[in-house]
Parts: sequence; structure tokens; C-alpha cells
Amino acid sequence: MKNKKKVILLVGIICCFFLLLILCLTKNDKKSDYLLVDIERNNNVNNPIDYEEDIKRLKQEYNNEDIVGILEIENSNYVVPILQADDNEYYLNHDAYGKDNYMGAIYLDFRVDIDSSRKLLIFGHNSSNVDMPFKILEKYYDEEYYNNHKYITITTSLTKKRYEIFSIFIETDDFSYMNINFSDREDYLNHLNKLKDKSLFNTELSLSEDDEILILQTCSTHSDYRDYEKKYLLVISKRI
Repeated sequence: MKNKKKVILLVGIICCFFLLLILCLTKNDKKSDYLLVDIERNNNVNNPIDYEEDIKRLKQEYNNEDIVGILEIENSNYVVPILQADDNEYYLNHDAYGKDNYMGAIYLDFRVDIDSSRKLLIFGHNSSNVDMPFKILEKYYDEEYYNNHKYITITTSLTKKRYEIFSIFIETDDFSYMNINFSDREDYLNHLNKLKDKSLFNTELSLSEDDEILILQTCSTHSDYRDYEKKYLLVISKRI
């Protein structure tokens, strides 16, 4: 009887092991739903025809007209499509194919235009235990990583824009970074300087009223902020 119980217990352990293995493999398959866009890099900034073709190809590949651009962190393999809907809710739980997906997608604030707005806000999910769309942003807690990955590019159907990071911080209660309307140029510059002053690192970049900026936002899983209800990691850059 004891031997029989041992056999049953052993079989149960083996079954649990294979179940966990299947779940892990499934999770790894899912994480590739949003990564990575395979594009041929084009460094000729004077040839917008190639940019338009890149966006057209992605729209066809994903069968989704909501694709408005491509986000790339330089010196990395991180290249993803940028989606934009009529609100900031849809791509919280839909992927680049427009299908239901708890991972969501990387998406642009519905209030701005990727080509003409001076301030772009791009959102994506993050998690401490799943490789979510914007998990990579938490690498920026490390100043060495920042130093080696301080440039971000946005490709649209019209152009390719290059940005340099000037601020990285976690926000818990002041959400004025979401503002897109300013009373005048001075008000806008004050806004930029406020964002810079909160940075974890001294990026030594100067700012002006004419700067175009890009904000990447995701949830922070940093242990120092675990008790905060809201904690958003912001990686902020200016066009150069």
C-alpha cells in the first residue's frame, strides 16, 4: 500500500512538472505577439518613400490600419509597431492585430498626431513576471543602460525622427506630464524643465521652447514603489 501511494505521488509530481512546462512554453509563445518588427533599417533620412512603404507593409502584415509608426530603441533589438485608436482604452487589451490580448500593444495617445504634434505620449503594459510590451523600459533604472541606449527613433509614413533621452523617473501623484495644451511658449518650457528636474540621472541636455518631446509610459515594478497605488515609469526624450 505504501509503495502504491509513493507511485501515485510520483506520477502526480511528474504531471505537475509537465503542466508547468506547457504553461511556460505557452507564455513564451504569447510574448512574441507584439515583438519584434522585422524591418530593413533605412538610414537615408531624405527618402520618405521607404518610410511610407515600411508602414504600408506593417499595416498589411498585421491587417490593421491603426498602425501609425514604428518605435525603435537604438543599440537594441527592440522594434515595435505604434498603434493609435480613437481613445486610450482600446489597445490596453488588444494587440497589433486588433485581437483581444491582455498584453495590449504599444500605442500613441489619441489626442496627438505622430507627425505634427510637438509632444507625443506612447503607452504600453509592463509586469514583474511576464515579458510585456514595455518591460524593457525598466532597464533604464540602470544608468549604464541609459548611457548605452539614450536614443530612440520614431518612423512614420512621412519621416524618421530621432530623440535623445533627457529624463527618467517614476511618477506617483503628479500627472501633469499628460498635458498637451499650454498657454504660451514659456509655459511649455517650464513644463519641460519640470520633467527634466525629476530625472533620476543628470542627462545634461538643455531644453528650449521649440523642442519636440516624446514620453514613453509604463507601470513601474520597482521595489521602492511597491506601496504606491499608481507608479508610472516615464522615459522622456527630445527630438534632435
